[in-house]
Amino acid sequence: MKFIPKSLIRFITSILAILLALPSYAQTLRGTVVDGTSGTPLSAVAIFNSSNKQYVYTDIKGAFSISANKGDQVTFSLIGFKIQQKNVPAAIGTPVMRIELFPLSYELEEFVYHPVYTPYQIDSMERKSTYQRALARVHGGSVMSPVTFLAERLSKRSQQIFRFQKSFNYWEGQKFIESRYAPELVQQLTGLKGDTLAYFMNANPMPYDYARVASELELKMWIREHFRDWQKNPHYPSGLPPADSATVDSR
Repeated sequence: MKFIPKSLIRFITSILAILLALPSYAQTLRGTVVDGTSGTPLSAVAIFNSSNKQYVYTDIKGAFSISANKGDQVTFSLIGFKIQQKNVPAAIGTPVMRIELFPLSYELEEFVYHPVYTPYQIDSMERKSTYQRALARVHGGSVMSPVTFLAERLSKRSQQIFRFQKSFNYWEGQKFIESRYAPELVQQLTGLKGDTLAYFMNANPMPYDYARVASELELKMWIREHFRDWQKNPHYPSGLPPADSATVDSR
């Protein structure tokens, strides 16, 4: 067996140690990211190398530079565009890439809006449809001479229509009040029943304007407040409480 000098062994060992201690330098991956449809450079594109966990963004010209080695997987993402994933190719020197991102396309299903109407609204629309011609009549009609206007105002037929319009609008308002100030709701909040319930509601009519603007909570507070006042001094047409007055509670 041939003898190997110790000095040679030490030299080889030193060389190996130096080589192992040398850091492995990664390539620099450079390139640009553009809109695949228009070719416009895309800025603020997030670029992530999953191998070395590095993160960079493209500049206003769509350019980027990130540390990467051959085979590394690099992800390119931007809101509103499809994500691209690329593997770093083998290259001599500095590899350059051109990445194209394509916009996401959203196909919405056809949607038809069907409003949910209350029973009052349905009845109101039916009533207005039934009396559409009479309700569309305007005092004095369209543009006309003073003589025609006076004749229109004095016409019995016109006067009947105008009285109907006024009456219709009044009862339409009452119907709306009843849709909100309903006996079922009052009974639930007060415990009143039968004639006593009717006496209370007749003694405390709700104004149309308030019924229009009040929220559900405000409506209930209005009923409870008037009920407390009514309990202190109930009003009965005959002066005597009806047989069902015992149902009055102290809510």
